[in-house]
Amino acid sequence: MKKFLLPLLISLVFFSLFLYTVPLHEITDAFSELGVLQVSSAFVLYTLSQLTRSLRWKVILRELGFREAFLINSANIFFNNLLPARTGELSWFYYAKRSGVELKSSLWSFFLGRAYDLLGLLALFLLSYALLLGALHFVLGFLTLTLLSPSIPLLRILIPPVGKLREFREFIGRELTPSLSIKLTVLSTLSFLLKALSVYVLVAVLLNTDVFRFSFAFAGGELTTILPVHGFMGYGTYEAGFLIPLKLMGVEIREGLKVGFIAHTFLLVSSAVWGLLSIPLLHARFRISP
Repeated sequence: MKKFLLPLLISLVFFSLFLYTVPLHEITDAFSELGVLQVSSAFVLYTLSQLTRSLRWKVILRELGFREAFLINSANIFFNNLLPARTGELSWFYYAKRSGVELKSSLWSFFLGRAYDLLGLLALFLLSYALLLGALHFVLGFLTLTLLSPSIPLLRILIPPVGKLREFREFIGRELTPSLSIKLTVLSTLSFLLKALSVYVLVAVLLNTDVFRFSFAFAGGELTTILPVHGFMGYGTYEAGFLIPLKLMGVEIREGLKVGFIAHTFLLVSSAVWGLLSIPLLHARFRISP
């Protein structure tokens, strides 16, 4: 019960402070400023980011087809947003197993994917800074990242060879080749870049900042999604993570909260669109499978 009450309490406190800080009419006015072209462009970019992410999962789990990877990824994100304390992650293992992937294989592949998620988020920082310096720096930064990524498998020596960690270390040594590491690095970074751009396209009219500074706010919000405890559907914790970098860059709390709320709501709605479409398609596929 605590798993459900604490997120609900966090979100109730957030909405109380949010509505106290930001008048309701400012929120409705901000949403009304979003044009159809902005919202549709943002949704297309978000969809491209999830297609890229699904391709990344397909590269890791060769047993899955691309369509299966996209459906499982979409369902997993939806359940993660909806359920507390990261319990939505269980949907990944359930659907992967129903799709014919062994539990141990899906477990280690999942952890490997999450490690490259963090790498992709770090790469987003560096590449956005390079973009601020110019297109040439961005290209050089991307090439440098690609050239360094083959050495990532060597980092497995840092994993203690004890218990289940030994199995994970052996899995990396067996499965994570330099060429696979390049693919995972590029796809993870590209997925986050497209996702960040989807939000930036949506809120750029409300927030006077460049892509580089915005990437800090975006990454702050995204990092809160890995917390063991967060608000209901992430409300409260996501906005806090989004706001802190903006506040450090001089953005007013009211504006930062408003933009963070709009960005978060857009991501939730977008994930719900694909999640609610994917779940029945997965179950229909399981019913007709032999």
